[in-house]
Amino acid sequence: MANVIACRTGMFGSAEAAFERFPEAGILNAEAPPPGDGDYAGLAASAAAAGVTISTLSTGLPLDTDETAAAFNAVIDGAAAIGVSKVFVSAKAGEDVPRDAVLSRFRVTADYAAAQGVVICMETHPPFGTNGDLAKATIEAVGSPGLRFNFDTANVYYYNENTDTISELKKAADLVAAVHIKDTDGGFKSGNFPEVGTGVVDFPGVFELLGGLGFEGPYTLEVEGALVKDLDHDQRLVFLRRCMDYLDSIGAVG
Repeated sequence: MANVIACRTGMFGSAEAAFERFPEAGILNAEAPPPGDGDYAGLAASAAAAGVTISTLSTGLPLDTDETAAAFNAVIDGAAAIGVSKVFVSAKAGEDVPRDAVLSRFRVTADYAAAQGVVICMETHPPFGTNGDLAKATIEAVGSPGLRFNFDTANVYYYNENTDTISELKKAADLVAAVHIKDTDGGFKSGNFPEVGTGVVDFPGVFELLGGLGFEGPYTLEVEGALVKDLDHDQRLVFLRRCMDYLDSIGAVG
């Protein structure tokens, strides 16, 4: 089977606008936020009308209280209802919240997701997934098949020093359920994310390592940062097409 290549809808503002533009770049899969009105079927229908499949949903997961964690169940239910099996999350909790309580909430939520046939994909963000070691430790401490790693190829540079994409990926490759494809100039806390293939990330190495484990995606392009913030939608489409051309050149597409 071919790799699933997707893109986050935020680069074009609304999900609906992104669904219309993605096919122009050869992208037929999308990572979209949960619908604000709760109409998941409508969101899926909007994507389908443009020839796009929603491969993942994307949102936050606040673990400060039992109530904030439980509220996330609605996203899990919505994803399951439209056949989306993976939900990307940036998981957070206040520094004053006991770690044991956070892990317990994470476990309850992940177990609920697993029961619905959904996997929560934890982003490469602090405090739980800052790098390969920390993500692996968090996932193993939670101990649920409903929690896995969303590996971000550029965030490992943004949040860490003296490391690289492949070194961090090797630490937790067997726990990866989703990937954000993003390049970087390699600077710590640098928001310069150039066209894929023009920065420091070893993308052939990423696809070789994960492909060797049987992973086929979703690999989701994340277009953001200082280099694109002032681009209009047509210019962003050009940026996206160049990213896809590079992925095609290394055999990652098709």
